[in-house]
Amino acid sequence: MAASVSAPARANDSAASLDAGGLVLVRDPDIALASEDLRIGLDRIAVDYVFRNTAAAPKTLRIAFPLPAIDGAHLSTSALSLPYEDRANFVGFTVTVDGAPVTPQLEERAYLGTREVTGLLTRHGLPLNPLRRGDLEAALKRLKPATLQELEKAGLLSEPSASTEYLWRSEAKFHWEQTFPAGRELRVSHTYAPVKGNHILSGQEAATPAYRARYCLDDAGLAGIRRLIAASPEKEQDTTRAAEVPYIVTTARNWAGRIGRFTLTVDKGSPTALVSFCRKGVRKTGPTTFVWEAKDYVPDADLRILIVSNDAALLGIR
Repeated sequence: MAASVSAPARANDSAASLDAGGLVLVRDPDIALASEDLRIGLDRIAVDYVFRNTAAAPKTLRIAFPLPAIDGAHLSTSALSLPYEDRANFVGFTVTVDGAPVTPQLEERAYLGTREVTGLLTRHGLPLNPLRRGDLEAALKRLKPATLQELEKAGLLSEPSASTEYLWRSEAKFHWEQTFPAGRELRVSHTYAPVKGNHILSGQEAATPAYRARYCLDDAGLAGIRRLIAASPEKEQDTTRAAEVPYIVTTARNWAGRIGRFTLTVDKGSPTALVSFCRKGVRKTGPTTFVWEAKDYVPDADLRILIVSNDAALLGIR
């Protein structure tokens, strides 16, 4: 796959992104995905699906939206923050079916390696998501020293104090049962806020082969990065930053056959920002928007959208 549009960047040890994507279900030979319209921006991802049940009778299946896993053991060097840190639904996931809102169930679990520790954490009133730092600090302050020592001995805390690192991993998904009527289309839409990482970008880093390959950065894109760095109002403070917005496309392989029509719209948020992602035949459709389309599409690779800017507010940096 070849490059696209202007300049990118990648996450490093001081920043990261969390992969999320579309809806999944147990593979079924009769439920086809007639079309998918995917819109990716820095603050919101929205997807509109049109499903078609090719069977002669209605089918009821369980649909799931997996939230990105949060591994506390890897957070000490990460600049990640959650869009909605104070709630279990930390990406603000919403869903509608034929225009009507649906309230899915949320299954949330916690693990230390392969060992499940959900019960231990909930028994002591601790959030299962280790990135809900504010709630965790408040909960730990309420615990007795003996309880903190128990959690440390179990391997969940790096030290028995409210300033500890939280070493477990949380996994969560929304799910609901959906009936697909026979002989007609069903429209399902969902939105959520991506958990994106950002980092200071240098021209030297962007020029490395691995960096360029990850985001399909061509010569024009690399030149664009260098121009943006040169135009930085505070070059000595390295104000040029890059954000990665990931999206898992390959989960759509669970549906029957190919996607009849697939449309990807990427919005870089500002005309002065630069964007790059790995798709051929990308069209610029507006000052900030780019479109890629395919027919009879079999998802071949997941997406990593790179947006580079000197505007910290655009990338959500306070």
